[in-house]
Amino acid sequence: DADAGVTDVIRGDDLIDSTPRQIMLYRALGLTQKLPAYSHLPLIVGTDGRRLAKRHGDTRLATYRQLGTPADRLRALLGRWLGIDCDESVALDVLLAQFDLARVPRQPIVFTGDDDAFLRGRR
Repeated sequence: DADAGVTDVIRGDDLIDSTPRQIMLYRALGLTQKLPAYSHLPLIVGTDGRRLAKRHGDTRLATYRQLGTPADRLRALLGRWLGIDCDESVALDVLLAQFDLARVPRQPIVFTGDDDAFLRGRR
């Protein structure tokens, strides 16, 4: 990462525990000046509060792509989860302009049956 010029690492909050070790490695290698900024985002979980997995049905992006789910619909769901007022007509540049890492919820994002139905075009 240091050689590649990585300046920011944004990943799931399930990896918070490994961050201090990675920072220590940067320091041990004398790469303190190249230390990236770390941000950890909440995981997407099922209604049972557990990490989204096969037990919640096939919720992989590839599945929705195979079903013909338009990218606009996925962008709208992501925008809604991030507190951005948008619908399926939101353009990517508009969504990106409204994105603010500080507004990302701190609690896990719950993937509901309504979210699945929305992606499948059932509502």
